Amino acid sequence: EESLPILQAKEKDASSYGTGNRKDLPANASPEKCDQVRQLKYPTAVYLVLGSKFFESFAANGVRSILALYLRDSLNLSESLSTTVLHIFNFFSQFCPIFGAILADSYFGNAKTIFYFLIFYAMGFIGISFATMPFIKVSLDIIVFLSLFLISVGNGNIRACITSLAAIQFKLPEQKISLQKYFSHYYFVYTMGILLSKVITPSIRGLSGNCYGMVFGFLATMFLGCWITFLIGMFFYKKEDVNRQNILVQVVGCIWYALWKHIKKENVHANWLDSSIGRYSEEFVRDVRAFLRVLRLYLPLPIYWALLAQQDSSWTFQATKLDTTLFGWRLEPDQVKAMGPMLLLLIIPCWQNVVVPLMLRSTGCQISPLFSVALGGVAAALSFICSGILEVQINKSAPESISFAWQIPQFFLLMMGEVLLSIPGLQFSFTQAPATMKSVLTASWFVNNAIGNLIVVLITELKLTSSQSCEYFLYSFLMICGITCFTFMAGNYDTPAAPPEPLPEKYIILTAEKSDKAASV
Repeated sequence: EESLPILQAKEKDASSYGTGNRKDLPANASPEKCDQVRQLKYPTAVYLVLGSKFFESFAANGVRSILALYLRDSLNLSESLSTTVLHIFNFFSQFCPIFGAILADSYFGNAKTIFYFLIFYAMGFIGISFATMPFIKVSLDIIVFLSLFLISVGNGNIRACITSLAAIQFKLPEQKISLQKYFSHYYFVYTMGILLSKVITPSIRGLSGNCYGMVFGFLATMFLGCWITFLIGMFFYKKEDVNRQNILVQVVGCIWYALWKHIKKENVHANWLDSSIGRYSEEFVRDVRAFLRVLRLYLPLPIYWALLAQQDSSWTFQATKLDTTLFGWRLEPDQVKAMGPMLLLLIIPCWQNVVVPLMLRSTGCQISPLFSVALGGVAAALSFICSGILEVQINKSAPESISFAWQIPQFFLLMMGEVLLSIPGLQFSFTQAPATMKSVLTASWFVNNAIGNLIVVLITELKLTSSQSCEYFLYSFLMICGITCFTFMAGNYDTPAAPPEPLPEKYIILTAEKSDKAASV
């Protein structure tokens, strides 16, 4: 699964977005200003970006939905190897946004970066659609794996750019409210794309008699819709100014320079990072230090993403052993996981609009973001205890004698973990990080997801357990250990009295020759 998008550096200062309609205007606003705000419409380019994102999320998550079963049933891979391939696919999708963000910020801009990587995307869908056609009688496994790699690279690199592309289409500060609505629209469109892909794609697979050529061809058609919609938008997107100094590269450079000074024992400062002052401005080093304080809280969390990612792998294989009949209609095993986004769409409004206000009114207490993250980790751990218990019962029973409804508790708990951990954790990190570091935080969040998929690969390939049920219990134990470490770290986290002040738009990097001049900027 993708994570929720965060604003990138170009939209970094939420407090400076300004106004979006007459309610946001000051009381003494001129009539001309009011008329100008009234005339501003929701940008046409944003509609096209949202449409493109819907098709793209449908196509990408459609591949994820059926990939594990395709690898097992058509390529005759074992369940463990199929799981490994799926999570390697997810790893590249989650790790590549770093490179997409660098290319967009420093070289091409968002629109051109998306355009170039859509070509990789298209090559992947063409390759896998051709290789899985029923009239192809020779083995084209190499083409299949190469195509999956191209799809994951394309998906990952445009993921970091597409949110920003739409956000910069708004005229600020006049369209603050429209911009806020856009992020709600984005999440709705993205979630609906995932939900429909998990329902429709497995249906096509089942109705076609496991003709994966037809399935991948359908997903390629959905991707074509994404590409056409995006290309139409090229006539409407605003021209982008590219800043050659990428903040992510600067942060890495600052940390590396300070570490090198520390290793060479040339650090004379109380804090090791301060040794980079002189090459980098004092304000920038201060912001990097604040960012690292937030990043430290991420360290125990990759195991959570390892659990969340297994809806498309081990939980799908578990569904193949269950009776998937619903009111006389037989669901496909890879359709069962559609419970995830369905439950998420139900839990989020219920939690935010009913549970939280009721708790506040009845007890006067509000769950802090860090405590919410800890509760979310516990919920995720409990979900895998449920899946482990269910696996034990499956092994004791006749094939397909247990209803898939017994998977509902584990999906509910995992989605509850998503609401309690992912959303508050993301919001907390975003508000605590300096304004200049938010794009770097975006990259770090994606990397956290990527590491979670690597954990699944390692545990699967090392075969640390003797059975699938024991593996579920192992993941639950690791989640409890991770969230325990997080709780101790969160207890030692000191929330700043005031949010860090943002740097100017151009970040100051001091060279040996220009240090005096830059320091005075």
